[in-house]
Amino acid sequence: MKLVTGRTARLYASAMSDSEAESLAGWREDGADLPQLDDLRMFVAIARAGSLRAAAGALFTSQPTLSRSVARLEARLGVRLLRRGARGVEPTRHGEALLVQAQRVLAAAADLRRNVTALASGTLRLGATATSARRLLAPFLSEWMPAHPGVQVTAIEDSERRLHAHLETGRCDIAIVSGPLSAQTASVHLMTAQVIALFPPGHPASRHDRPVRVPDLAGEPLLVNGTAFPSTALLLRAMDAAAARPDVVYECTAGQTLAAMAEAGLGVAVFADTADLRGFSLPRHDVLDAAGTPLRFDLYAAWPRDTAPGWVREFAIELSTFHRSVVI
Repeated sequence: MKLVTGRTARLYASAMSDSEAESLAGWREDGADLPQLDDLRMFVAIARAGSLRAAAGALFTSQPTLSRSVARLEARLGVRLLRRGARGVEPTRHGEALLVQAQRVLAAAADLRRNVTALASGTLRLGATATSARRLLAPFLSEWMPAHPGVQVTAIEDSERRLHAHLETGRCDIAIVSGPLSAQTASVHLMTAQVIALFPPGHPASRHDRPVRVPDLAGEPLLVNGTAFPSTALLLRAMDAAAARPDVVYECTAGQTLAAMAEAGLGVAVFADTADLRGFSLPRHDVLDAAGTPLRFDLYAAWPRDTAPGWVREFAIELSTFHRSVVI
């Protein structure tokens, strides 16, 4: 048997000491017996999280998938890597040694990927509403775009309804949309949005920030995004269920504009809390249906399931991970 050769061996050797690299001697030359990067990545996630459940959530996969991955590693290495502890799972002595080396290997793989993708070029057609573009995309793209200088991002701002259609027709590679999603799309969850109301100055409700129920909005002049947006659709359905007649006097796609209209005394602005309301002083009221249930909807990064290239899914996961690590 020879020492493993080729790109896989060079990657492992670059992350190991001379003595550790020599321990690969006797492994099959085609690398079939070497631990796979995905298995190492899953093992590191489990060891860091301390539980299969937490690791599965972080990697957007299932616990059985993680269990099978660990089993493959243990079979290939011939040692036990994890044991159950008082607070979940923890690495064994062999697992601790693997954790150190696995992190080095994964770091080397990440460097390799960055070096390769830095040379790549292409266009990412990214769909979002104006509000989602400001709140969810802008802070993420400020970090992502400099790290991918060869990729040109083309933004397609449109209503929720039309964004779903753009995904189906292939006009968008990926879009930020609310559910429900079609069977032809794959997605990762980004956040749960709450429908809020801003009352004009002088209105009795403007003196507090308590939730407001939809029957209380009957007869009020309403400033909304429009029926193509989930916040307005939820509001109108809840008002219809409560037999409360809506009086919509103004429609605009931008929450900031609606807030400005409310601040000017033109009505009650109702939209999602994804809007950036820095600079506005009006109290924000969560909107509830007649039974007291908050009006909420989920936002996803979605892409065509069968036609999108693999890097589109990676972009979506990076976007979701970014917003899980910051307060949005």
